[in-house]
Amino acid sequence: MFDLKKWALPILSAFGVVFLLTRIIIAAVEPSYSFVDDLTYVSSAVHLVLGEQCAPQAGNPCNYEHPPLAKLLMALGFEIFGRTQTFGSAVGVGINQFGGRIFNMIMASFMAPVTYLVVNRMSGNWKMAFLSGLFVLVDPLLFSLSLTAGLDVAMVFFAELALLPYAYGSKLGRLNSFYLTGFVLGLSLLSKEAAIPIILAFISYNVLFGDGTQKERALSSVQILLGTAVVFVVGLQIFDTAFTPFPSFLNQIEAMASFHLSAGSNQTVYLAKGTNCSLYTGLCPTDRSLVPHFLYSGLPLSIVQSSICPACWSGTNPVDWLTYVPPVAFPTALLLAVNYPLVWMAFGWVPLGFVKSIRGKVGSDVKPLLLAVSIFAWNFASNILIFSVLNRAVFEWYILPAVPAFAIGGAYLLTRPKTPRWLLYLGSATIIAVGLLLSPIVYHVLYPQPQYCSNC
Repeated sequence: MFDLKKWALPILSAFGVVFLLTRIIIAAVEPSYSFVDDLTYVSSAVHLVLGEQCAPQAGNPCNYEHPPLAKLLMALGFEIFGRTQTFGSAVGVGINQFGGRIFNMIMASFMAPVTYLVVNRMSGNWKMAFLSGLFVLVDPLLFSLSLTAGLDVAMVFFAELALLPYAYGSKLGRLNSFYLTGFVLGLSLLSKEAAIPIILAFISYNVLFGDGTQKERALSSVQILLGTAVVFVVGLQIFDTAFTPFPSFLNQIEAMASFHLSAGSNQTVYLAKGTNCSLYTGLCPTDRSLVPHFLYSGLPLSIVQSSICPACWSGTNPVDWLTYVPPVAFPTALLLAVNYPLVWMAFGWVPLGFVKSIRGKVGSDVKPLLLAVSIFAWNFASNILIFSVLNRAVFEWYILPAVPAFAIGGAYLLTRPKTPRWLLYLGSATIIAVGLLLSPIVYHVLYPQPQYCSNC
């Protein structure tokens, strides 16, 4: 008889290879880098390849307002594959199809087995771990963003990878698992500063629910933060010395902070330009709604076009997510789609996690759930901060750090001992099927990109 438990990790790894090949095929037939921030980061990566520097300030083609690691990976991709298209109608002219995407595609494809290893080790429940990995694998938002030249996939991948030494208690010489976890979290922070809420989520989880006494948990949290800080500071200083005119990493951090704290009004002005409104269908220029943060999908089931920029994120009240059908993120367009069912399961596992934490019922199978709740809560809180304090838009892809949390929480609900087997199978099949339907695997041929609003 086939033993799925024994083959769970190899199966997820094989699926990861299949999804990587699928991503490569889609990138080959869609050479255009046309997502919202693609050209910004591609420009930065090409400057790195050419050894060109910009003025030591934010807001220029070198994109110094974001940390460098994800852009360095893109630059490495361009070094491997070349800077121009290798085949297609724009051979030698257009941007290479794979250079800016290849590492995002690799990291997204193998986030599933990493999730399995973490959840299985923490919970001892291989079924929950296997479903968590599957749900991450077919997540439509992760799939879509992996086909862009963005920073978020690298940020989330390294954050997920950081959980491995923590879960397994790994050591490297005198360095314990907490330092190692911090080192990898430092890579996440070096990819994008939005990793700060992820780090705070993990520290919160460790302080409240980690192993050992309260004093031991506090010490291990300090070790994690110290490891993170060392990698971030050293990495940023090496980057600044080699690639930028900044005299110190502190100068670039100051430029980053100044840019993001004052970007609200400039962002609104930029988004209000007519060309942006017509190019990114569904991007309402003045909206800062929290709706797209909570409810999302990965690809449209239909294309919405009209005489005005349609599908505006009209609600600015956070409770609108109770009834709202949001736009979705896909390279070159933000279009309407039905909500992804895995997200709705958060109405079950988030309150359940809070109840169990209050009651002190923290068994091994509950720990991944509490970690998921912490990630979700910090992610949502960070977007409230962006929305209400920084006066900035909350975009669809800002929910990406919570994707593993949605996967773990949904898998937890479906694998409870009291969950009927038919519900386990039906629920899992529905999530996987809808995830695939909303991903470019199915709909890319029907809705080839770039997809512009022709009548805006």
